[in-house]
Amino acid sequence: MSDMSATKQLTGDIVPPSSQHTEVPLGTPTDNNISSPNNNMSTWALTNLQKLNVNDLYTRQRQSLRPWMEFFNTNQFKLPANVKAGAHRLVLNVEHFQTNYFIVIVILSIYCIITTPALLFVLLATGAGCYLVSLKNRESQLTVMGRQIALTHQYLAVFCLCIPLLLMVGAGSAIFWILGASVFIIILHALFHQTPNQEAFGVQMEEA
Repeated sequence: MSDMSATKQLTGDIVPPSSQHTEVPLGTPTDNNISSPNNNMSTWALTNLQKLNVNDLYTRQRQSLRPWMEFFNTNQFKLPANVKAGAHRLVLNVEHFQTNYFIVIVILSIYCIITTPALLFVLLATGAGCYLVSLKNRESQLTVMGRQIALTHQYLAVFCLCIPLLLMVGAGSAIFWILGASVFIIILHALFHQTPNQEAFGVQMEEA
């Protein structure tokens, strides 16, 4: 009797253990998969765009703008004691008056453009072309041979078409004039204007 019961226990149904691995169809994203390069590139671009804050940049530049009375104060103009003192003064003044110097460059650029009617006309034509392109794309995007042209590429095409005209009206000489006049004025001012807050910059030098 005991042998029969033991035989029944041995001949019982054996239930296989549940499989610990599940099959995943090909192409199904998992948590362990590495993100695609496109996702990494879009994330990188978004992060850099977030860092680029125009308002913060404008605020910093506006705060660094020095009073024009200080900039044009003739009592502060003095020859440097030596070459080393002049070099230190030049570097510190460029850092101290950087926003003022930028405004000087803008004023010189505007003066050069206004006094060159042909250059002014071509620049206005370029701006008008870009404006017409933007109006056209508001209605429908430009399509060439069944392919849509991006707005940035259209702007680039307008600029490329205007480059020969800009060269014909002397844009190259105007750029060199602006650069030369800006460098001359900035170096002259930074070299002869006494260093503001010399002790605050941590530079001690004797002025003649």
